[in-house]
Amino acid sequence: MDHKETPSHHAAERLLDEYSTCERWMTTRVRTLAPSDSIERARDLLKHHRINQLPVVARGRLLGIVTDRDIRSGLALRGRAAAAVAEQRVRSVMSRPAIALGCHSTLLNAAEVMRHSRIGAVPIVRGEKLVGIVTRSDILDAFVGLANGRYYAGFRSW
Repeated sequence: MDHKETPSHHAAERLLDEYSTCERWMTTRVRTLAPSDSIERARDLLKHHRINQLPVVARGRLLGIVTDRDIRSGLALRGRAAAAVAEQRVRSVMSRPAIALGCHSTLLNAAEVMRHSRIGAVPIVRGEKLVGIVTRSDILDAFVGLANGRYYAGFRSW
């Protein structure tokens, strides 16, 4: 089968190059929780910001991650009524340790980790300190933008 070089092919190549590091594409203004925050607060932040996961940190250090699925599963397993939600803490339902990558990891690496681990986002760390997050949407935005020529070398132009 003859493979033609298409804009999508070139976009895929750019995702592999040196400019496709998570550091260049990650969201740096990350919404986070403390382990002592209530599950109710976590649910409110997820809903208000229309996101599916929140890293859990203490003094900037990544401890875990809580997702909308973690909250639903945790509450179902405990058989708690909605009124009891406010009493529970994030530490009781968060996934730990969080699957994380270093800021020099590539978007391709992030996509592979998310796909194999069946997760929607990967916190990005420098040492143990949370510095950003890469989500499925970030990777799709990068790919589509590269395929359409809206990005060059990891810099957004729209």
